[in-house]
Amino acid sequence: MNLLLADIGGTNARFGFKKNDDEEITNITYLKCSDFTNIHQAINYYKQINNLDIDSMSLAVASTTKNNSIKFTNNNWDFKQTELFEFFNLKKILFINDFVAQALCFSSFYTNLTQDKNINKDLSIKNNLKVIRQGTPILKSPLLVTGPGTGLGICTLFLSEQNPIAIEGEGGHVTFAPNSDLEIKLLQFLRKKYDHVSMERIVSGSGIEEIYNFILNEKGLKPSKLNAPEIGKDALLGEENALKSVKIMFGILGTIVSNIILINGTQSGVIISGGITPKLQSILEKSDFEKNLLNKGRRYDYIKNVPIWLTEDNNNGLIGALNAYKNPHYEYKIISK
Repeated sequence: MNLLLADIGGTNARFGFKKNDDEEITNITYLKCSDFTNIHQAINYYKQINNLDIDSMSLAVASTTKNNSIKFTNNNWDFKQTELFEFFNLKKILFINDFVAQALCFSSFYTNLTQDKNINKDLSIKNNLKVIRQGTPILKSPLLVTGPGTGLGICTLFLSEQNPIAIEGEGGHVTFAPNSDLEIKLLQFLRKKYDHVSMERIVSGSGIEEIYNFILNEKGLKPSKLNAPEIGKDALLGEENALKSVKIMFGILGTIVSNIILINGTQSGVIISGGITPKLQSILEKSDFEKNLLNKGRRYDYIKNVPIWLTEDNNNGLIGALNAYKNPHYEYKIISK
């Protein structure tokens, strides 16, 4: 097989290697995108330090993959799929969106869900999922995988001919719809800076920074140059402005999740992914996440029993890239000789 697997976002590039079908993913390596001029350099570096012979690749990337050209949303890499295929003289190459990979990672979990809470508990443990909110899945309805990191990923998983399909989209870029007087003020603050205020502008690493400066502005204070990890650290220590900023972000995430449940009927459940929530989970529990999640008026009953899990596994994208490579629904996307 000699298959290179990758999960490349705005900040990190994670790589793994699959020698044969009956072997585990090996040579897992995390690199920083900013350390490389382009994807070619990063892949070459990974191959060299692990002394690997590669003939095929399955790459999950933070970009739409429906066109030949790949342009990352939150880093400066851009290239053509066919160009990379030819550059590395491959037999096969597959590109999928990074949150498609996050969703496909849970293919087995999704197809094995039941209405038996004990069985689902065992499934969640097996898949390294932590229960955020108890509920009962409506079987064969879609599953939502979403969460903030460098950007905001959103993907819906559904069953077709017994094989899961992940719907690729750009849901993080839908327009922000405020749900309180404070959020209206936040929108007005951001509209002075952006023509279009998307959900990703707010529910993401850079979003934490935007909310933090909004809070400072509301208090008549000067803007801050603190980055998201620093604000998150301060929030965990209880610093007032940082803590309020993170709580606002998680509250808005609750609105986003419930909106998607209503739009896509994702009543099998919700898996929260991305790099931010695991680190700031204690603040999620103190925020208005659940309040906003359930604030759906006449459709409260549609939302109330949907289970929610949290994934903390950094290798989900690699597993999802492998699952996509083996999933017959994605054969049409493979470039081959």
